[in-house]
Amino acid sequence: MMSEALGVSIIVVNYNNERFLPAAIDSALGQSHPRCEVIVVDDCSTDNSQAVIARYGNRIRSVLRETNGGQTEALNTAWPLARYPLLIFLDSDDLLLAHAAATVAAHWRATTVKFQFPLVRIDQTGRELGHPYPKYLPGLDTATIRAELLRTGGSPNSPASGNAYSRLLLEMITHDGGFDLENPRKHWMDAILTCNAPFYGEVVTLYEPLACYRIHDRNLYATRAIDATQFTKLLDTFAFELEYFAARCRNWGVLFDPAVARNRSLWALECRLIIDKLTSINYRSANHSSSPPVICTLYRALRACVDAKLPISNRVVRAWWLVGVAVSSSSIARRLIALRFVPSERPAWFEHALTTIVNGARYHSYAGTESRSRSEGEKWH
Repeated sequence: MMSEALGVSIIVVNYNNERFLPAAIDSALGQSHPRCEVIVVDDCSTDNSQAVIARYGNRIRSVLRETNGGQTEALNTAWPLARYPLLIFLDSDDLLLAHAAATVAAHWRATTVKFQFPLVRIDQTGRELGHPYPKYLPGLDTATIRAELLRTGGSPNSPASGNAYSRLLLEMITHDGGFDLENPRKHWMDAILTCNAPFYGEVVTLYEPLACYRIHDRNLYATRAIDATQFTKLLDTFAFELEYFAARCRNWGVLFDPAVARNRSLWALECRLIIDKLTSINYRSANHSSSPPVICTLYRALRACVDAKLPISNRVVRAWWLVGVAVSSSSIARRLIALRFVPSERPAWFEHALTTIVNGARYHSYAGTESRSRSEGEKWH
């Protein structure tokens, strides 16, 4: 089994991303690892993507879907075709660093089912935008990830291109009904695998970036503007993921209360506070007498912050941020929200401060952390 485990299948998933697709495929083909294959699955694009794919000929294997079913359905079409037992799912607007596959293969163990690593943020032209994210705290292990999932419904994780998986993991989830989805289009593969993986084997975290996450005008979840609608969308996605995870726990016979988890999720309460604050600003500007319960949400968020399994330095910073957003003027609150959720708005000193806080945690015993996977800028630790 381990003699085969050196082989890595890189699956590029694409829908209408012709401008970034060549760079993604080239990064997959340019791996230094000697045992790699590249599969490109196109989810019925309407742009020139399929012509781009055709230009690569037999250097890749292509899967051209005739109907659009969404990311999860597209990947479930492609991964069973993989020749190797290690899988990397690469979004077509992202890039793999040349040593990514070799690093994953070198660190893999027989009990590993998922391997996660930070990503370098880049813009549309490929220019680096700052420090890698997420800023994983040291000492992260499978037990911590599993406990945090059961506590808050979220766990420390990387977006889609920041992971590698055992093919065996996907086979076990398939046989266990984890891909029997009523509406596959509403699900994201990385969210599904994040909540399943620590219940099937070991999740290994590497602290070295192995991929690049591209921020551009068509990112679905990257926060670029301070808008209550955007944060409402993030909370709706979180609620949907909680529902899926609750169903999986029932299947495993594991106790999990989504309502309790929602009130323990510091990230979700931060989003709720932002929505309430932005809505209250709009209410006051329209001369309404009532406003959303900003102070009530602040209280709940501070309780979650106190109980968060984070180093004290992290909790102190986040508590000050919560209070600042709640009580500040409109302009200051918006600036604080941007610092937290819009990486392009962060000055260099702020990124260095975050890195210092995280590195300082090396001198504390690590008890866990919390984040969601879909929103760029959410992983502030």
